[in-house]
Amino acid sequence: MLPLSDGRQIMVPLHALAEVQQVNFAGRPAGDLGEFTWRGYELEIQSLDEVCGLSAPDPERLTTVGVFKADKDMTPPFRALAFSGTASPGRVEASWLTPVDLPAEGVFLGATRMNNDLFLIPDLPRILYGAS
Repeated sequence: MLPLSDGRQIMVPLHALAEVQQVNFAGRPAGDLGEFTWRGYELEIQSLDEVCGLSAPDPERLTTVGVFKADKDMTPPFRALAFSGTASPGRVEASWLTPVDLPAEGVFLGATRMNNDLFLIPDLPRILYGAS
């Protein structure tokens, strides 16, 4: 589970993430989050909110970069997405989820409740490959 800047969370499969690191975005201009050096790759940082079709958050609200595994044939084969808060790994069973209506804003494939918490299901190809 990864938090968006408005407090909602998205669910992504754990195998989609290569690494998660805390990053200080203080003083960075809106729209230019810089680059993230990871295992010899210079990855442009984008906000998870924007990739999910939401407004760009103030960089001061961003605290973490997730390195997502893209396609081995892409250059680079990873994407760096910044989000607000910390990742929460956990096991999820389909029987624990209750479908709910999609929010009006953003690009999500589904929405669900688990233990009374709302989770959004993102368009994973959009996150991993930048496909729209």
